[in-house]
Amino acid sequence: MSSKTVPFSARISIEDAEFISTLEYDGAHTPSDKLRALLAETRRKHASYPDYGHNLAQMQEWLGQMKRQVLIRQQQLNQQAEPVLRVLDALPDLLATLQTMAARCPQLNVREMQQTEQSVLQKIYRINELLLPLAITQGKEEDNDLQQGLYALATLINDHRMAIQGEQ
Repeated sequence: MSSKTVPFSARISIEDAEFISTLEYDGAHTPSDKLRALLAETRRKHASYPDYGHNLAQMQEWLGQMKRQVLIRQQQLNQQAEPVLRVLDALPDLLATLQTMAARCPQLNVREMQQTEQSVLQKIYRINELLLPLAITQGKEEDNDLQQGLYALATLINDHRMAIQGEQ
C-alpha cells in the first residue's frame, strides 16, 4: 500500500462524528487517525484471504462481538440461550473454511474442491451434533413443527441406514 496521502473532506452527521470519537484503535487519537484505522479495518474485512488462520481469526472476532451481546442480554434476563451460543462457537470454523475455499477456488483442482466440500459437510454435521440434542431435550410442546422435523429427519436417517444394511 502506498504511503502517499491525499486530503479528503466530507460532511457527516453529528451521530457519525460522535461514533468516530468513541472508536478506539491503537495509536489512533484524532478523528483522522480513527477514520484511517476504520478504513483499514473495513478493507481487511472485505479482502479475500487464502489463509485459513487469518479467516478464522476474522470470523472469531466478528462472531465474538455477537456472542458478547447475547451473553450480556442473557445475563440481564437471567436466561440461557444455549443453542445460539453453540452456533456462535461453531460458525467461525465453518465460515473460515468457506472463506478460504472461495479465495483459493481459482487454483483448486477437482480433488481439492471435493475435499473442501467434504470438510464443509463435516463441519455442518458437527453443528447438527451440537444442536440436535438441544432440540430434542429442550423442545416444548408448542414446538410441534420442530418435533415433526426432527421425527422426519430421524426417519430419513433410519431409512437410509436400513437401505445401506440391505445392500451389504
